Amino acid sequence: MELRPLGRTGRKVGAIGVCPGSDAVASRARERGCTLVGPDVSLDGAGLVRYNLLDQKDANLEIGRLAREGKGVVATHVLAGGVLTGTIGPSPFGERVVQLQCLVRPGRTLAQAAVQFVLANESVSAAFVRCSTVAHLDEILAAPDAPPLTGQDLEQIFELWANRFG
Repeated sequence: MELRPLGRTGRKVGAIGVCPGSDAVASRARERGCTLVGPDVSLDGAGLVRYNLLDQKDANLEIGRLAREGKGVVATHVLAGGVLTGTIGPSPFGERVVQLQCLVRPGRTLAQAAVQFVLANESVSAAFVRCSTVAHLDEILAAPDAPPLTGQDLEQIFELWANRFG
């Protein structure tokens, strides 16, 4: 697991953090070096920012502010509540998810592309995801080894945002 600095705190965290949905997921996540999050875990010196392929709002402004303050940036809602895993049915983001299918490649799922996108931001210390099964965790942890997002992929994402996915 890649370790990233938590802002200027001097601490490092696993690039992928997990909110485990079961003891089996927590155990596998620990084995793989993930930072775990739950009611008894605190990431002092970090700010939580909702950041994903679908829902930007003011995320980039907040990420910039936290980085300037020397705080670590922990991206949350990376999979948009499961919408970017392909396991959630109809949602308000349905058409956006369809448009993002252009990021799926042999060896890279949309969920993996979502994690790659968040981690491509150098100011992000960690991407936190909620995983309910070990198979889902394994898919997410394989994101860094999946075919990387290309410049063209990033251009498509930014074009979709610029056009408000319209």
